[in-house]
Amino acid sequence: MTARGTSPSRGTAPSRGTAPGSGPAATADPGGARSRQADPGTARVGLAAVGLGRWARVMARAYAGSEVVELRTCYTRNAERRAAFAADFGCQADESLEALLARDDVDALVVTAPNDQHAPIIEAAAAAGKHVYTEKPVAVSLADVRRIRRAVRGSQIVFACGHSARRLAGLREMKRMLDSGQAGSPSMAEAVFGNERGLELKEGDWRADPAQCPGGPLTQLGIHQIDNLQYLLGPARRAVAMGRAPRPGIANELAVGVLLEFEESLGYLGCNWLSPGSFTIDVYCTAARLRYELDFTWWSKSAQTDAHTRLTRTVIAADSADPDARVLRADDVPLSPRDHLREEIEEFGRAVRGDDAVEVGLAEAVSNVAVLQAAARSLADARPVEVGEIMAEIGED
Repeated sequence: MTARGTSPSRGTAPSRGTAPGSGPAATADPGGARSRQADPGTARVGLAAVGLGRWARVMARAYAGSEVVELRTCYTRNAERRAAFAADFGCQADESLEALLARDDVDALVVTAPNDQHAPIIEAAAAAGKHVYTEKPVAVSLADVRRIRRAVRGSQIVFACGHSARRLAGLREMKRMLDSGQAGSPSMAEAVFGNERGLELKEGDWRADPAQCPGGPLTQLGIHQIDNLQYLLGPARRAVAMGRAPRPGIANELAVGVLLEFEESLGYLGCNWLSPGSFTIDVYCTAARLRYELDFTWWSKSAQTDAHTRLTRTVIAADSADPDARVLRADDVPLSPRDHLREEIEEFGRAVRGDDAVEVGLAEAVSNVAVLQAAARSLADARPVEVGEIMAEIGED
């Protein structure tokens, strides 16, 4: 199966008025992909899972039973893990990536391998004409970003990157209120993501290595919120970061704070591995303050995630010339449930068939890594770093 008239996402991320994801998929109906029924006569897109860790299983459960895509086979170098995955999800297994890519029943790969393995897998897939969905970040090193971009642009494959947090019902509603002007003009946003993983780190773990995982939670957690902030506010321009590495024997930072400059507002990104789970976004606007909270323990159960979130809008309910006499009111904003993981994969499947376009493609994925690397460089060099400095190093083919 090949895409009809589809091509990789190109260009740079636009400003807030036309932020990444402001196309058809971003303004989808509240039910998301589940509300779009596939034509029963349309063949399902054949998927292959590559990299079979925990997240591959989460993803496979999310799109199980889909009318748009179907898991056909899987591959990882570990034979036991490969066999177990195939048995659990009722698919075949291949002993090599080359054998998997040679299959006629595989249209696309779902890549959940470690970040530093993305580039060679995507290069091989593109050369074989297989479409690619990869987990975020698309890569960590700029050299790998260049390799991936060259491979995707030199092919006719559909490429998607897994930034599904923007598809949560609360994020979609915040975006709507910002774009419609209902919340007024944003001046500042704060996005925080943390968990307790740093308390479990041991020497030798790749997450403890600043080279493999720059900024620790900045790379693993912050990339989620970088995409959310750029989705809501437009492209980030500059980053100033500070971090702390408080555990003896662990060289990497375990708590990182980043100040981001946007065209019309400021953003704060907080990432930590030293506290029970937190995932919050606050947006401060002239007409309202918006606060989003997510119980991240429900993240992997994507059909139920939205039921464990809350969006509140605080407004001035009674104005007065006397600031002390003004009355604030905080209301819960109703949210229609979605399925952020299934929606993303099914959108990718429709794009492979030529019936849709991916919301987060190559341009958005590269833009997010550029912000990530600007923050990491600021952390290492103790100076402000322009995102444009990173994009210039990525260069153009």
